[in-house]
Amino acid sequence: MRDDVFETATRGPGALRRAQGGDFARYRPHVIVSMLVMIVLVGGALYTARLSEGAPRVVYTASLEEIEDESQDSLRVDINTADVEELDELPEVGPSTAESIIQYRQSNGQFSSVDELEEIPGIGPETLEKIAPFATV
Repeated sequence: MRDDVFETATRGPGALRRAQGGDFARYRPHVIVSMLVMIVLVGGALYTARLSEGAPRVVYTASLEEIEDESQDSLRVDINTADVEELDELPEVGPSTAESIIQYRQSNGQFSSVDELEEIPGIGPETLEKIAPFATV
């Protein structure tokens, strides 16, 4: 036994072997497996990153103008066919004004333009200006 390494209560019988690196041999399979797992994980991450650099797939083909027109049309209320609930969604139009629009439509026929809404009591030029972007005939 070496003089500089001695066994005590805190240093048991395997202290010399541990001091000389003997435990690495005991855990070598664990270390190798851990390294292989790390290599696989890093490789997978790099492969996925490279794979995502490919050309993007076209999901929807339309011009911005077409999309804008579609979204505008879906937000517009047709004042010739809308019921009370739909007309009530227009700005500055409440349930009573919506009823007035329907009564006007029933007695005078369909609207030929959105500007005809000024004939409805309670709808003036300022109100019509707020309604016009959301109404259609």
